[in-house]
Amino acid sequence: MLALISESGRQFNVRLVRKGERYGLNDCLTHEKDQPMVEFYDASQDSAKFGARGQFISRYYLDTLTGADRFSRGDVRDGGRLCLHGAIPAWDLDGPAAAMAVNWAVAENEKGVQS
Repeated sequence: MLALISESGRQFNVRLVRKGERYGLNDCLTHEKDQPMVEFYDASQDSAKFGARGQFISRYYLDTLTGADRFSRGDVRDGGRLCLHGAIPAWDLDGPAAAMAVNWAVAENEKGVQS
């Protein structure tokens, strides 16, 4: 898991979910697709209430964040903000934080592919 702090000072945890790994509420689901997912959590929230990762915000396929799929607007690392939840501006990642999250997820995914 990657811990990062946005320009607003909010701490986030970023998690890569590969095929066969657990995810969802209380990790009750198993990821069955080949395409890895990237989850974002607000780590500033009460861990007693939300768990060690923090409050779940959103999840994207890694291909969406890198622009490799047909649904995205391009690679998040090319700049700009990443809106994790439209109703809560504090859950936007600034460009450098978003790029850090995606670069980390890509590197982690490549480690898993090589092993």
